[in-house]
Amino acid sequence: MFPKSITGVNFYVDQNQRANIPNAGLIAGDLSKRFMNKTFGLFKDGSMPFLKSVKININPNFYNFHFGLFGDAMVKLTNFNKNSFQTLCEMTHGNSRHVLCKIQATTEITEDRKLHAISDDISKELNNCKIRNDLDNGLIDLQKLGLPTEPVMSSRVRVRPSDLDENNNVNWSTILSFCQHGINSAILSKKLQTFKRKSTFSQIKELRLDVTRDVFLDDIIDISIYENIDHNRVLFIGKREESIVCKGYADVNPEMVGELPLWQLPMRSESDVHVKFDFPASGFHRDRFNNAVVEHAKTLISHGRLNCFLGQGWLQGHTIDAVQVIFAHRVKVNPKFYEIKRNEDLEHDVQLLNLGNTSFILLSHVTRNNEKIMTVLSHIVNFNARKGKTEPFSDWHKETFSDYCDKVKPFKVIPPSEMPEDVHKYSCDLRFGDLDHHTIITNTRYPAFCFDAAAHAIYKKSSAYYTGFTYDFNPKCVKNFDIVYMNQCKENQRLDVYTYQDQEDPQKLHFLIMKGDKKICYSNVTIDLNCSKV
Repeated sequence: MFPKSITGVNFYVDQNQRANIPNAGLIAGDLSKRFMNKTFGLFKDGSMPFLKSVKININPNFYNFHFGLFGDAMVKLTNFNKNSFQTLCEMTHGNSRHVLCKIQATTEITEDRKLHAISDDISKELNNCKIRNDLDNGLIDLQKLGLPTEPVMSSRVRVRPSDLDENNNVNWSTILSFCQHGINSAILSKKLQTFKRKSTFSQIKELRLDVTRDVFLDDIIDISIYENIDHNRVLFIGKREESIVCKGYADVNPEMVGELPLWQLPMRSESDVHVKFDFPASGFHRDRFNNAVVEHAKTLISHGRLNCFLGQGWLQGHTIDAVQVIFAHRVKVNPKFYEIKRNEDLEHDVQLLNLGNTSFILLSHVTRNNEKIMTVLSHIVNFNARKGKTEPFSDWHKETFSDYCDKVKPFKVIPPSEMPEDVHKYSCDLRFGDLDHHTIITNTRYPAFCFDAAAHAIYKKSSAYYTGFTYDFNPKCVKNFDIVYMNQCKENQRLDVYTYQDQEDPQKLHFLIMKGDKKICYSNVTIDLNCSKV
């Protein structure tokens, strides 16, 4: 047994603001790797884990396990063969020992993307522990689960640079997000009876997905969705050309409803306009360079900010139609941010800087051992969704925060009036995994699209990037960036990212994201050329 606290991993919520299944599977795989490494010394020879298969049995309360609730995980080894092992992970809620989900995870040992054998010494030790050694890690047989003859729909996903993890694999969690995209595309096309709406993703009671290592950058994956109505089951198969790269299913309980409370992130109020709280496991997700990922830190900041809105009463007096829309971000990144450890805890503080008539400015700091490693200035607009226009703040807000009314001028991010002739164009199709709970593309994804475009320009040896780069774009070179959001996008739409390196200042990169002839957002990024060569 390997007990481990999972406090905070629930910050990564899904498009229903519920606990995230792809993330839970990835956590179980990470805990399994750490358990095998610590207990038996596996992976100390330089071999790497590849999460091959995950089966999750879900309690309804799993979906409400997020925003600071405390939990634990117990991991035990159940089976192995010469180059794979299987574990059972039980995630529980706090001291109640109430099981939120059981996750059976099969992990392959690899080296240079090939299977690597468990050493004779470790195999002997596992046998001495009376661990079963008849593990079959072949792909699931969907025929036995009632696979229909024809799919109800097929969707296509192209692998982006940001889809690659620290081992340059498209990992289990990301491939599951591809399958979720296929399912949601079928929902939008009204092709399914089992999954009728997006909220059905929070009614899955059992899910299994098996994957292969045969998915690479720029591959096109065709996701075919099947439905077995008698069993409330959706099945999915992913193919790269004619090769199967994933197979799985999801069983739904239409009556599933969780009971745990929401919005319980512990906060320490410094004042009415200044709040601090912890960021557990901020570096859990890694990019292909093994950096902590800016996008995920910004996601944590967004969820923490929303928690402050509710917990501090900053949204008191709003009309029910009012939502808070990010207009612009100014982000400064300390190089030490990229080095934070996978399970390292950080601190986040957020404070109000300015309250205008229809917008406000917040300042967020992410700190590590009292050192600021990320600073985010957010210009947020109060928007009335029903009326389709900005909503003025109430008299209560103006009286309560009178010391902050019109105290700081909003910063401006101005797109260029024209682009150079050799500007590089990168296109990407938007997926279900890019959405937030408003069913629009979450603003934290746009920097990732920009960094993908930069990588694509370098891969193609584009003249738009004329100095300081070798064969890829390492986000670790990013020092700061401004970004302004001008329009919204939805799933299955295509974006074109136009990018170039500034001729007068080679440390500045420009990104203009378009949907057809409509400007979606613009960002200018300042990089450290000393860190840009990889």
